Amino acid sequence: MPAVIERERITTAQLVQRKVFNWERLVQVVLVVVVLTVWEIAGRIVGDFFLAPPSKLPGAFWEMWETGELLRAVLDSLSSLLVGFCLAIVVGIAVGFFMGWYGPAGRTLNPFVSALYVVPTAALVPMFIIWFGLGFTARTVTVFLFCVFEILISTYTGVRNVDRNLVDAARAFGASRFQLFTKVVSYASLPYIFAGLRMGISRAVKGMVVAELLFAVTGLGGLISTAANYYRTDKVFVGVIVLALLGVTLAAAVQVLERRLMPWHRGIHA
Repeated sequence: MPAVIERERITTAQLVQRKVFNWERLVQVVLVVVVLTVWEIAGRIVGDFFLAPPSKLPGAFWEMWETGELLRAVLDSLSSLLVGFCLAIVVGIAVGFFMGWYGPAGRTLNPFVSALYVVPTAALVPMFIIWFGLGFTARTVTVFLFCVFEILISTYTGVRNVDRNLVDAARAFGASRFQLFTKVVSYASLPYIFAGLRMGISRAVKGMVVAELLFAVTGLGGLISTAANYYRTDKVFVGVIVLALLGVTLAAAVQVLERRLMPWHRGIHA
């Protein structure tokens, strides 16, 4: 009995220590403080015209929020971002499964996917303008092409790398080809698919900004461009920070969905 109590005390102490003395969080906070301090000093030396200090950003944020330009820009950006990313999820996962599950399809389509993947999406901008104009459709297509190949290739890789022992065990229990795909391959591929989604969402945010800068001065990209034209570096930094927060929030949402759909899967550093 005393041994059990002692073990419980040790375990509780370790948990408290992990909660209180989280050195990783401490290093993160120190890095943020150092960066903000250096930024503030540099901004005061060179002036707002070249580098607005962090102390000026809350005022710029409030100004942009009161006029409604920040909210309109965020909503405008989110519309093309979410539509393009959702289309990329559907197409990327479907084609990735198709290529990975059917060998002839994978061998046939793989060269074309590889060729399209290495082509810079920005090089297709003139064609997008001709085909889709300068509006919502062109921006959505750009976001789609920026992120679809990460999802497609990750899904394809996941299907091709399913553990053969799992497949053999399912076949030994009499699983049909359909059951093998739905009960074994699809679940075993989820870690790869979510890795592709995490990469894809960051690419989608980049594609959204590129589209807004090249096709139409709208959304967060247009807001940053307009502020830079008027040498409002404080507004530029507000737009960049909002973009970063948007990307981090969407990536966190993907991770939450991953934990919900894969409760059995934990990384080695969890």
